[in-house]
Amino acid sequence: MKKNIFKVLVGLVFLVAFNVLFFFLGGTERTTTEWISYGFIHFAYLCILLTPLFCKKKKGRTVLNASLYLRALIYFIIALIAGIAFIACNPEEILWPTIVQAVIATTFLIMQLMSVTANEVTDESLERQSKEKVYIQELASNMREAMQSAQDSEVRKKLRGVYEVLNNASTGSCPEAEEIELQLAANVNALCMNAPGFSSSQIDNSILTIKETLRKRNAIINKSRFS
Repeated sequence: MKKNIFKVLVGLVFLVAFNVLFFFLGGTERTTTEWISYGFIHFAYLCILLTPLFCKKKKGRTVLNASLYLRALIYFIIALIAGIAFIACNPEEILWPTIVQAVIATTFLIMQLMSVTANEVTDESLERQSKEKVYIQELASNMREAMQSAQDSEVRKKLRGVYEVLNNASTGSCPEAEEIELQLAANVNALCMNAPGFSSSQIDNSILTIKETLRKRNAIINKSRFS
């Protein structure tokens, strides 16, 4: 709570300082050009204050969030310089001050919204990759537990081979591989649960099925990547 209050107070420092100088130096009787510049400067600063709303506190988002802050800061600095310049010159015609500030603001908003959209796509991609990685890791983890609990050294050796194959498998995926991945998970879990009661030939057949299913999965994923 105290941290949020502190952020609000820090955010108000510029607004207070700018408004004190603006009205102290020129009073309240201002031209339209000055009010236009005044408004755009405040809008630019508001964009900085609103940037956290588009930033997500997630691992791997530091660079993405920093780019939004940097762009908002650059826009504010440009808008501030242009606004002060127009206030100082105070032209009677309001067309150019309005056009310049509007172009700067529009350019910023377009770029910022494009970045927000791109960040959302990146988030979805990272989340999907995380789920895909967890899927393979869980299968490998289950096989490792089955391997470690196996009493027979020969069975343990065979299960270790399956574990290594799963552990080195690609973590990427695609919608086309969803069905066969479910099949792979069922085959792996079946072997993990039934290995103690399986005969040597049953274990061999189960391992061959898992490796063949994994091969088909990888082929589908590779085909999806290059299609």
